Amino acid sequence: MNSHLPSKILYIDSRDASQYLATDIDTGYDLTSYFKYDLIEKIEVPSNQVIFVSLNSTTIPYSFYNIRSGVNDRIDVKIEEEHSSGAYQGASTKGITIPAGNYSSITLGNFLSTELSSTAFNVGNVGTDHSFTTTADYDSDTQKYVFTFTPTGISINKTLRIQFLFSTGPASGTHANIELGFLNDSDFEYTSNTGSFASTITSFNSINVVDINGSIHGVYIRTNLTSNSTLDSQNGTFSNILARIPIKVQSGGVIFREPNNSVHKALTQHKNLSQISIRLTDERNRLLDLNGLHFQLAIQFDFDYLENVIPPETAMERRDKQQQREYSVDTQSGEQSKQIALQKIMAQENLKVKNKGGRPRKVGRPKLK
Repeated sequence: MNSHLPSKILYIDSRDASQYLATDIDTGYDLTSYFKYDLIEKIEVPSNQVIFVSLNSTTIPYSFYNIRSGVNDRIDVKIEEEHSSGAYQGASTKGITIPAGNYSSITLGNFLSTELSSTAFNVGNVGTDHSFTTTADYDSDTQKYVFTFTPTGISINKTLRIQFLFSTGPASGTHANIELGFLNDSDFEYTSNTGSFASTITSFNSINVVDINGSIHGVYIRTNLTSNSTLDSQNGTFSNILARIPIKVQSGGVIFREPNNSVHKALTQHKNLSQISIRLTDERNRLLDLNGLHFQLAIQFDFDYLENVIPPETAMERRDKQQQREYSVDTQSGEQSKQIALQKIMAQENLKVKNKGGRPRKVGRPKLK
């Protein structure tokens, strides 16, 4: 990149947005994490130049939650009883919605223990409501939850099957399975020992270690400026990600990034920049909610002459080149086959002459009369 051409830096504060582009689903308030900004002084790119865009710096308040409404705030528990036929009957399913907030592994376990213990499950043929004293204790040694179900008020001499419906529940896709230590979008099932549930304690561990911040480990800044210089593994194609900022502070702190010369500079095809859209998301492209707080960022624009830049190949161009290489190989193979066939013919002619006796003549030269 030619360093002699001057660069430009645009400092943006979300409170100066021309328009906010999303609202909170619960309150209806504008989300400061997604907005567009209209430039009063447009950034114009001369016809003989191109422009590279990069994140110069940013400050983002860590005010979003690790349990978010409609993202990872649900757990559905299903309990059913095994009967003499061997089939499970009398299923009872209860759904729990976790209030949005920032939880630790311990406080989330305490909430689930309270909610599950106060929930009556209608299990069995007679439709009797069975209550369970339930705990979700966080084991700091294994970093897993230990779930314990103990029936109260009635003896249950049946085998019970307990399921956490992460994939087939009524709110599929919004469960806290990662935060609770279970597989992504996969139901979990535990069956008590045959006929031994009764009044005994039944407990099981989560499969994986608990990732209380499983829904977000970094802040992704996305804009309308990037083109085919950034790829995203989620969809396997070009992305609108400008930068990823790892979270290195606790909730309530400030996530920041200072200017860095090694930052990625994305080539953009824009020639006249009059409007910029900014969006903050998690790693799965889900919008963050800063809960009313604002953030700041500086976007840097670097210029270079067009002849100094080799445009990145498109998928169609790569496919055309591959086809040309394959055609070239096929053509070369065809010519080689022709030469081999001609050599075989010449060898056969020489062999015929030799068998008849006399001096073999050279192929291609007429006999002398």
